[in-house]
Amino acid sequence: MSQVEPLPDAPRVSSRLARVLLLLLVIVALARGLLYLAVVPPWQHYDEPTHFEYVRLVAERGRLPQPGDYDLEMRRAIADSMQAAGFWELTGGQPPDLASDAAPEIGYSELEHPPLYYAALALPQRLLNLDSVEAQLTLARLSSVLLYAVVVVAAYGLAAELFPGRQGLSLAVAGFVAFLPPLADLMSSVNNDAGAVAVSSLFLWSSVRLLRRGLSPARAGVTLLLAAACVMTKSTAGSIAVVVLFALGLALLPRPWRRWVWGALALLAVIFVPVAFTWTGQAAQWYNGDQSSAPNRWETSSPVGSSVFALSRDGVDHPSALSQELEITAGQRLRGRAVTLGVWLKSADEQGGAVAIRLYDRGSWHWHNVQVSPTWQFYSLTATIDPKAPTVSASIAFPRTGPAQSVYADGIVLVDGAISSGEPPSFDTPQAEAGVWGGQSFDNLLRNGSAERAWPALRPWLGQVRLNRAPAGQVLASLIDWPRTAWVYRPNVTNIVMSFWGRFGWGSPGLPDGWLYLFGPIMAAAVAGAVVGLARGGARRVGQAGAVLGLALVAGWGGAILRIHPVLVLNHLFWPGARYAFVVIAPTALVLCAGLANLLPRRWLLWGACAGLLGMIILEGVALGTVIMPTYHG
Repeated sequence: MSQVEPLPDAPRVSSRLARVLLLLLVIVALARGLLYLAVVPPWQHYDEPTHFEYVRLVAERGRLPQPGDYDLEMRRAIADSMQAAGFWELTGGQPPDLASDAAPEIGYSELEHPPLYYAALALPQRLLNLDSVEAQLTLARLSSVLLYAVVVVAAYGLAAELFPGRQGLSLAVAGFVAFLPPLADLMSSVNNDAGAVAVSSLFLWSSVRLLRRGLSPARAGVTLLLAAACVMTKSTAGSIAVVVLFALGLALLPRPWRRWVWGALALLAVIFVPVAFTWTGQAAQWYNGDQSSAPNRWETSSPVGSSVFALSRDGVDHPSALSQELEITAGQRLRGRAVTLGVWLKSADEQGGAVAIRLYDRGSWHWHNVQVSPTWQFYSLTATIDPKAPTVSASIAFPRTGPAQSVYADGIVLVDGAISSGEPPSFDTPQAEAGVWGGQSFDNLLRNGSAERAWPALRPWLGQVRLNRAPAGQVLASLIDWPRTAWVYRPNVTNIVMSFWGRFGWGSPGLPDGWLYLFGPIMAAAVAGAVVGLARGGARRVGQAGAVLGLALVAGWGGAILRIHPVLVLNHLFWPGARYAFVVIAPTALVLCAGLANLLPRRWLLWGACAGLLGMIILEGVALGTVIMPTYHG
């Protein structure tokens, strides 16, 4: 493949000077990593206790642990150190009972993650064999800090490959990576995100190098090896590897072959879609409460319409629980008010059995256990919603214990107000959207209360695959449940942008949202500048490598944004941060630096770079002086 000519207006920096400046940036990154290591107390990085536990289990046992494994004495030592460091005071959690015979709770287990990062950090642990758990943690953090240098070099290498005549731009990209405060915070933590950022940065650099310099056994081998390292480190890096390898394969194919590849992919899609998806088995807007992907909808004669909800205690043929959460503004309008939940129920078995109809508002559960029979009967529950409820969820579920049974439900209705009538409601339509109940007209606050509408769903064999620790079936349902979940995107993107620039680990409030008025325009201007650069001939200059990096950016940032799904507010909604997008920090820094440079006249580029460096130093000072030090050492 042909080399791309340097940009004619690129400011010149000698190769020797560029190497010296790159070395200085690596030293700066290491120094900043050590600074954050020192000022952030033990255990205050995201999930650090359980990531560290994984490392120590590998180090002490000399093998990979299995999900559920733990060492009681190790767990107690970590919990004791967390308490001594004031972990629960800073995070607002409840400390465990260290005198209990049970293993103390130190966080969500990380043992389901791929092992490469933990195995790498276990090597120095085994060599030095330190006794103190705090010293072991410091050593593990130091290992991550060394990976920070790898990220800086990889960012420089990627930019230099893409723009071989613009060493100044490559240094700006490496400098941005070396000075970004949240990245330094992450790369001084014990967290597999640090490993994912390092291996994905190297992989992207190698991929660009392969496209720019041509296919060779050595370049292909290194790229494939790094792709495997991404998969073996974390799913965020693995997804980048899969997307980029696919793009690389297409880019390296001879042009006449590509149409055949696209044709084969289209044929596979035609075959895969009906095999992977079902179009009638899942009732729209309803979620299987036990995270099962079994069908919850059945077409049969019913009191309302022609379809019913189906549940089974074992959760195999049908889910054992079914729920719907109200859209957040609709749920909050019910705060402090009485509501009535009603449903038609029928046992699918001759013996009948017990079923619970429930309302949940996070303040408390309200439920009514009923005995269902083989004939349709209507049951209701009236409750007062907590005045501080974030929203309200209605559900049908089996009690914890009882015989195997199956149940049908239909005409599920939730109304604002207490309905004391013993008569069932009369619905205006088979969709159970409105009607008359107890002599009063009502609108059903629940959507699709009679299961008449279905939505696309993954079949059980695929719906149970875990995406971001949640079943893929629930993630898909949340994605397409736009009327209920669309509200999350604006605060979600705000949080991700703010965590890219100025939010840190557990217990740290981060910079106020007002800083978004500075960061938002900067990022928007950079993206606009990048588009201008592509329109002015940059697309030709970056070629296929630029397209592959663009695809990686979409996968990295899109994956971080969509990580908020499934949106279940009453299930303690998880707001993802930019650390999940740092796997594409190198191309992100390139877009920001090159985009802003494209908006400046050539004679202003040096001053613009100096202003950018000064801005990053000021940001560092603000982060340390107003957030990190007051939070942890105030």
